[in-house]
Amino acid sequence: MMPSVRALMLVVGLVLLSSLAAAAGTWNIYAHAPLPETSNTTLRETFLSENLLGADSPTNSTTVEWRWWAWSDETGSSWPNDDAVYRLQHFGLNASEVQSDGAVVDHTLQTPELLTVDGTVKVVAAEDSVRFVTFELNITPRVNLSNQSLMYLVLSEDVSRDHHGREAVHLVREMRPEVGFSLRANNTTKTTVMLAAEHLTAAGVDLAQSPTGWRYTVAVFGGSQDEGELGLMVLKHDRLPSPAMHLTPSQTWLPVILTACTLVLVWSVVNAASTREAAIPALLARWTEGDRPKMTLTVQAGSRPFRLTKWEVGAPWAFARRPATRSFFANERLEMELVFKELHDAECHLETGIEVDEMGAWRQHVWLPSPVDQGVTSRPPREEE
Repeated sequence: MMPSVRALMLVVGLVLLSSLAAAAGTWNIYAHAPLPETSNTTLRETFLSENLLGADSPTNSTTVEWRWWAWSDETGSSWPNDDAVYRLQHFGLNASEVQSDGAVVDHTLQTPELLTVDGTVKVVAAEDSVRFVTFELNITPRVNLSNQSLMYLVLSEDVSRDHHGREAVHLVREMRPEVGFSLRANNTTKTTVMLAAEHLTAAGVDLAQSPTGWRYTVAVFGGSQDEGELGLMVLKHDRLPSPAMHLTPSQTWLPVILTACTLVLVWSVVNAASTREAAIPALLARWTEGDRPKMTLTVQAGSRPFRLTKWEVGAPWAFARRPATRSFFANERLEMELVFKELHDAECHLETGIEVDEMGAWRQHVWLPSPVDQGVTSRPPREEE
């Protein structure tokens, strides 16, 4: 970034800081992003069997998938299942059949567009510092809507693992139904709706400990008041905004957070936030068994080529051999194994330096809880006879 542009952004950010602080009240804003301008075209609800069997994930980028798990009581899983049971009953599905074979329900976006929804998604915290999600929405029906119209706000996890080691992708962690908006044509409702901290905690969601790897969906079902057919009217889906790209956990005091959010906002005006979001690579890590403590790191490149330029790990962890720097093509996906010298009963903080083509240098952070807490051990290498 040119120094003059950076200076301009800083000046504008400081000018806006006081007004943002007044608007924030007692909330700390950790990250925010606008809703996508356009809707996805298809929603697939996959009900997993007790053995995690279900349909393959859709390959179409315009399809959103919600995966439901309803068998925590039967299997002792730590995954939430209340919303899954509700959706099973909503569709009148036979629980015993789903338990063995799974089931799929698809919804296709209605045309023409009957309802518009825009606004901002924020990750925030109140005085207790527990993070939750707010949706500041503008909802405008284009026609008079049926009184059966209903909005769902959903938080899903890219890759979920329960305490038994089961793994599922796109698993729904929390769902909130919402009816508090006008059904009259051209009457805009401005509202703030929350995925509350206590509900997220009960669903096993800790956005401070794991700020990345989440996606949100705003889906509205209903139809015109004059026509009896009900269906999917709006489907907005994206990554949950995360501070990981520009903040560290120690930087949670309000002025710094607001300054960072202001800079992000100004940068979005100058360079288009959607382009940047699509270009930034995503990192996902998990512990794996081995002769030494080992982390499997999945690297998913964004829409631009990038280069991994730096590796660092926080004490007491130390690399057995430092990972190599390397370049990635756009949209390339790769799994890398990071091996550590010794096993520690401590959180592992991994920091990487990246350079994205035409966008400059960034830092990305990955935090993994102690492998001991997750039952991961290391075995001493076997000696050759």
